[in-house]
Amino acid sequence: MNKFNNYILIIIIIFFSTKSYAQNIVYANLDIIIKDSNVGKKIIIYFDEEKKKLIDQIKKEEKILKEKEKSLVSQKNILQEDEYLKLVENLKIEINEFNISNQNKSKKINVENDQVTKSFLNEINKILKQFAETNNIDIILSSNQMLIGKSKLDMTQELMKMVNEKINKFEIKKWAIN
Repeated sequence: MNKFNNYILIIIIIFFSTKSYAQNIVYANLDIIIKDSNVGKKIIIYFDEEKKKLIDQIKKEEKILKEKEKSLVSQKNILQEDEYLKLVENLKIEINEFNISNQNKSKKINVENDQVTKSFLNEINKILKQFAETNNIDIILSSNQMLIGKSKLDMTQELMKMVNEKINKFEIKKWAIN
């Protein structure tokens, strides 16, 4: 009987002395916030337009190079062989420079897009921190890295609203890229 009382006493002490360490956890879909927020849409539209301009420019220059090639092929029998080979070599150099230039322009647009998106994400992170502090939230998870969660824990729409309210003047800067 004495042992039984000791066990009950130990269980009662353990039960009442432990603290609950529950954490307040929510999740949000950052991809949706980035793509569907007002600023996110502007960023996407801006870089889509930049890529479209580059593609149009490439097509025009490509057409000119093809015309030069056709002209050169049509002059093959008229020109002397060494002169023809010299012109072919010049055209190859021009095509190579064209390809390198376009790769650099495309890379520049992609790097600018990455930098602007990173800057936008930094602004979103500030809002996430403020949201967590204001609502006494311990952890905000990305819904892309979760398997399943209660829909009442999804804060995507609330965060989207805050992002649209707080980030209304976001400037897409031209980044100096060498």
